[in-house]
Amino acid sequence: MTKIYVIVNKELSGKKLHTAIRKSGCSIRQLQEMLDLSCPNPIYKWIHGEALPSTVNLYRLSHYQQLPMENLLAAENVTTDRKYE
Repeated sequence: MTKIYVIVNKELSGKKLHTAIRKSGCSIRQLQEMLDLSCPNPIYKWIHGEALPSTVNLYRLSHYQQLPMENLLAAENVTTDRKYE
């Protein structure tokens, strides 16, 4: 049976996040303060595709960037052939 799954691609999402941050003219440090993060490391992990923002931070980013959350993430379909008993 072929199944189709929708996944969020961290690497491509990081590129989208990075582009949105650059276009906003906001520095990483300013974004860190807006998101009330203790350090900028999570933001760097997001833009380098190592992690995804939490739902709360994604919502905040969406609000600050004035973009729908879906525009900050890169989703893709993955198909798999698995036999289920």
